[in-house]
Amino acid sequence: MSSSPIEVVFLGTGTSSSLPHIDCITAHAISGLPDRPPCRACLSTIDGSLEGKKNIRRNTSAVIRMPGKHGSVTVLIDCGKNFQAAALEWFPQYKLRQIDAVLITHAHADAVNGLDDLRSWTLSGRIQRHIDIYASQATYEDVKKMFPYLVSKEFATGGGDIPEFVWHVCIDNAKPFEINNTGIMITPFLVHHGRLFTQAPAALARSVEESMTRVTLKPAPGEQGSSADSSLEGVIVPYMCFAFRIQEDIVYLSDCGAIPDDAWNVLLPASGRQLPVCILDCLHLRSHLSHFGLDQSVAAARRIGAKRTYLLGFSHDVAHDEYVSIGEVIGGAAAPSNPTENELKGLEMIGEGDPIWVRPAHDGLMIQISSNQLVSDGTY
Repeated sequence: MSSSPIEVVFLGTGTSSSLPHIDCITAHAISGLPDRPPCRACLSTIDGSLEGKKNIRRNTSAVIRMPGKHGSVTVLIDCGKNFQAAALEWFPQYKLRQIDAVLITHAHADAVNGLDDLRSWTLSGRIQRHIDIYASQATYEDVKKMFPYLVSKEFATGGGDIPEFVWHVCIDNAKPFEINNTGIMITPFLVHHGRLFTQAPAALARSVEESMTRVTLKPAPGEQGSSADSSLEGVIVPYMCFAFRIQEDIVYLSDCGAIPDDAWNVLLPASGRQLPVCILDCLHLRSHLSHFGLDQSVAAARRIGAKRTYLLGFSHDVAHDEYVSIGEVIGGAAAPSNPTENELKGLEMIGEGDPIWVRPAHDGLMIQISSNQLVSDGTY
């Protein structure tokens, strides 16, 4: 393979609702609304500052360009609701064009609702004749329900202008696969991303993972079997999402509320080599049902032990520069002399441990990993 660097471009670093929030922007614009503190992160996106631009956070997504057996290979991870806007901004800047593969982590809207926009690549073969989509069986079935025409052309309507996909339904837990004879190996593994909001019968408990939490589910009043002393045993079933280790260079966990014990066996390289880059979920300072909070992110980053950890998947609670300050302290720097309330809360949460390099990613950030595993980027 070539000695060219591996490049990672963040197309989006925000949660599903993106930033800025329409709620925060309209509250600021409309007079006469009840008093409320202004949202620092959202309002900074309209002040024209460089730091404010770093708080524009589209749906979490990244492009990885890396050397393969036959030349450079471009891999897109997830294609969410505002992929088109992200591509228009960052593809020209970084001279990105052809997409050799799309890896789908899960079937939520912020991961798949932009797939239709890929028609811009394949209509009349404008950029390429087709795009290879890599998905799990569960994700494939969900996409087939949501957007049947993306899987079977017979469901196309109107003018029939749809993207041309080749589906590779090969993503399975802890089973490495190669991207299209490129020599690039992807190792997928499952993490928890919230829960299924359905009542699971007791019989399911025998077949679900050991990490799932048993609960007692009581029928609502009026439901069959409802009585003062009756209950229906069930289980809380985690919603599972895929994360990826790319070669022995990058581990990508964009939507993660918990890492199951067995995932650690494939998350880290079997060779024992230190990962150059970890890309890791962090929604809020506090934990969430389906995403890491700051303390969980830092604990996972310390255990993974990559040379650099970049956080992403942010909501609007904490501004970019506040995450930078917290990350500097995690790396061993002194606490800021005049910390914000968010910085104080964050510093109280990070816990004891060895210093590690942690920073917030931002939309448009490019990371480079050299052939000798040195990591650099355009911001830090």
